[in-house]
Amino acid sequence: MTIALSISDVNVTLGHNHVLKGIDLDVAPGEFVTLLGASGSGKSTLLNVIAGLQSVDSGHVLFDGENVEKRPPQKRNVGVVFQSYALFPQMTIGENVSFPLRAARRPGAERRAVAAEMLELVQLSGMADRSPASLSGGQRQRVALARALASHPGILLLDEPMAALDKQLREQMQVEITRIQRQVGITTVSVTHDQTEALTMSDRVAIMRDGLLVQVASPEELYRHPANEYVASFLGEANLLPSVGGRIVDDAEADLIEGTAVIRPEDLTLLAPGEATAAWTIEGTVRLLSFQGSRFRLELITPAGRRVVCSLPSATDPAGVQVGSTARVACRDVSRVHVIPAAQSTSPVTEAMPLVVEAA
Repeated sequence: MTIALSISDVNVTLGHNHVLKGIDLDVAPGEFVTLLGASGSGKSTLLNVIAGLQSVDSGHVLFDGENVEKRPPQKRNVGVVFQSYALFPQMTIGENVSFPLRAARRPGAERRAVAAEMLELVQLSGMADRSPASLSGGQRQRVALARALASHPGILLLDEPMAALDKQLREQMQVEITRIQRQVGITTVSVTHDQTEALTMSDRVAIMRDGLLVQVASPEELYRHPANEYVASFLGEANLLPSVGGRIVDDAEADLIEGTAVIRPEDLTLLAPGEATAAWTIEGTVRLLSFQGSRFRLELITPAGRRVVCSLPSATDPAGVQVGSTARVACRDVSRVHVIPAAQSTSPVTEAMPLVVEAA
């Protein structure tokens, strides 16, 4: 049985630090929500609040509309996968998976049946008698997930579950965990600092900063329509450009700035010498052109000293883009430009942020 989670005005103070500052978050039954933020943003504390491992100073945690903030962890019907996996080395895989049922004094036959069912779910059938030490990192993670699901919890909590895996295995496990979560249909809250992981796995992503929820939305909405400059720059690379009257401006009109335009590197294309375009263009000196397998990464420095990043197709001829030469890039599709109103900006556009752009 999956349940709805509601967090209402939750505050947590640890020592002299106000770690969570009035958090409000609703998670629908069966939804996968990821808490994403830098270290110290409060995401792990919020996960612990849901699990019952951290008490709250004020506010409410509700499961299907029922207050549970005073309920101990073992009574919350929550499954948790920790970063370390926390498998018992002296137990077999099957015994690890069925441990929650053993703690609940369920019959041995039932425990073995559930362990077999869960191991099949995570595609580890036939491994019940093996020891955790004999498994790879990805397999141990699957065992931890199987154990978390063995008691059929209403909520699944994932605490940086893939932090210890290498890049290739991490990407494989992102797909596998998403598949399992969709198959089981369990309400899931995950914590990560990995942007790709959050975008790949989640129905919605909650961006946290300094104990606050900055924006909660679908991965596509966050990426294309960030609420402020912090979200734009935190979630992937972004060129943040001063904007006025629906166009990009340079420092000469800085006092007229109405907002910050967000242009993603992949939305900029390289213009041929003399090529005319009705799109916004950026001209600068080539600082770096690096091959990254599926693409080239181009960095320009504008006359004002701003850095602009552009993602070019791997078929680009590098001979035409020499370091030190002048190049122009353009955003041909104006609908790909998202403007953050000045009132919503978290900070002014600094010298480290792109740009000088000329409107055609």
